[in-house]
Amino acid sequence: MKLQQTIGILGGGQLARMTIAAAMQYGIRVKVLDKSADAPAAQYASEFTEGNPQDQAVAVAFAAGCDAVTIDSEHVSAAALSELAQRGVRVFPSGEALATIQNKCRQKEFFAAHKIPTARFRVVPSLDALRAQPPEFPAIQKKATAGYDGQGVMLLATEADLARAFDGESLLEERVAIAKEIAVLVATDLQGQRVTYDPVEMVFDGVRNILKYQICPADISEDQARHARAIALLAAEKLGIRGLLAVEMFINTAGEILVNEMAPRPHNSGHHTIEAAATSQYENLVRMLTGMPLGDATTTTPSLMMNLLGPENGREAEFSAIISRALRIPNVHVHLYGKKDIRPYRKLGHITLTGEADQILVTYRQLTGGGQ
Repeated sequence: MKLQQTIGILGGGQLARMTIAAAMQYGIRVKVLDKSADAPAAQYASEFTEGNPQDQAVAVAFAAGCDAVTIDSEHVSAAALSELAQRGVRVFPSGEALATIQNKCRQKEFFAAHKIPTARFRVVPSLDALRAQPPEFPAIQKKATAGYDGQGVMLLATEADLARAFDGESLLEERVAIAKEIAVLVATDLQGQRVTYDPVEMVFDGVRNILKYQICPADISEDQARHARAIALLAAEKLGIRGLLAVEMFINTAGEILVNEMAPRPHNSGHHTIEAAATSQYENLVRMLTGMPLGDATTTTPSLMMNLLGPENGREAEFSAIISRALRIPNVHVHLYGKKDIRPYRKLGHITLTGEADQILVTYRQLTGGGQ
């Protein structure tokens, strides 16, 4: 392993911020490129550049002097990653893998091509095409690109909903009868060695479709856990990805496991690994980028990770009260991202609870009063 390496991160959000914290453990320099000088990672980077990570020329110029480059979100230039790889920079993920994942339609076509179980779907090129051939209702419509945290997703319950449907290329999925939502995180190094983290069970806000909290290990059978890991490993193998891949899945009411979507980066479903795994997702990313061996992904303690979402207007005191209570409880770990724009439902931080499995849900309810 070369000492004094430099990692470049395209995007400066909370994922970059937590990756920097892991890199500091090994004395690794981290450069960050982001459109905003107020990005959460800006003040912690060894070097910060203000610029657009979606601009190929800007991203390539930023990476000068970097030994490796990774991403904070999918909203970066895939072409820049491909160009950097051709120049000999270690790039996680590859531009090809990112291009597949950036477009939800291409993701689904990837699943179908490699027999990865997923909900039935259809790609529609435009709103006119959707109206000309309506789906079987109810259906889920997803924008092909630019969606995140529940944005760009719409339930089409009846034909009347076509009046407000998205225009442009989109994905139509059958509505799955969901029993549980889970995720598996896979880490793959340069040599193709892989480790998987235990499946987590995710609980979403039913109105805003954003993660409220997740539990690890997931409350599923051993067979389901093995099957979920196998599906995630298959996706990582067929994608040919290096680095991290989060695979989000549904378990339907018939017990089938269906892949929803993937993310080729650190993921919300892996925040708990900072306190609750032998090696966090962020440390493993740094290890892979710098040529170190993969760390052990074993769960060391049951955990519950809850998102801290920006409060609705007039409920700021409730948000502050949750943090105040958390700071007084043992085995409760507060992470605030330092975002200056505190708008409702924006991810402002997270709290991880560790301890006995039967106690962490009780503690969660004490923290939130049932409100989060």
